[in-house]
Amino acid sequence: MKILALGDPHGILPKNLDSIIRKNKIELIVCIGEVFPVKRDKAHSGQIDFNAGVAILDKLCSYKIPMIIFKGNMFFGGQGAKIFRDLLNKYKRKYPNLYYKRLGKLRFGGITFIMVDILFEKHSYPAFSKYFTDVLKHKKRLARLNKLLKENKDSILLSHAPPYGYLDKIHSGIHIGSKILLEAIKKNHPKLVLCGHVHEAKGTAKIGRTEIHNLGSCGNYKILDITS
Repeated sequence: MKILALGDPHGILPKNLDSIIRKNKIELIVCIGEVFPVKRDKAHSGQIDFNAGVAILDKLCSYKIPMIIFKGNMFFGGQGAKIFRDLLNKYKRKYPNLYYKRLGKLRFGGITFIMVDILFEKHSYPAFSKYFTDVLKHKKRLARLNKLLKENKDSILLSHAPPYGYLDKIHSGIHIGSKILLEAIKKNHPKLVLCGHVHEAKGTAKIGRTEIHNLGSCGNYKILDITS
């Protein structure tokens, strides 16, 4: 199966995207991170640019190829989650080829994909720790993730955040990846992990026999040819 895996676009898609999809006979698009850009001018610093984001979504969905997206960490908090949910419901009606799961599985071309969206953990953003999932919920999520991976050997794990200690170091030198994800990978050894979130840590690493790809951002992409 030919997969186009996109890093966090933030409003920027790969150059010559039409040609990339056509020439490589892409059968699935995976967008591992935030589609929407953020306005950086003085009047709108930190504000999501919905118009630009919607244009990107329309472009990606227009190929009528199955497309997996992630919420990531842009739509933060209760109101943000509602905005994303409403937007997703609208687009799923418009584009039946659009797929999203916060934590779950999808199957295309004989290949199982396990999806896990952003994992907010206290070590990653201590200043905002009061907003993050409590320990009990973390344990439940880890148990469900382990169950999915155990039941679906040789699956491909799609995660917005990278695993802790691997392709997750920000400019200050701190690791902000997911410890939950790391534990699940070490225990279940999925075939491949695709992630993003930490733009400056783009690259490839290995945990045991599991290959990890941080796909980067803003037009970065990777083409994968995976057999079931």
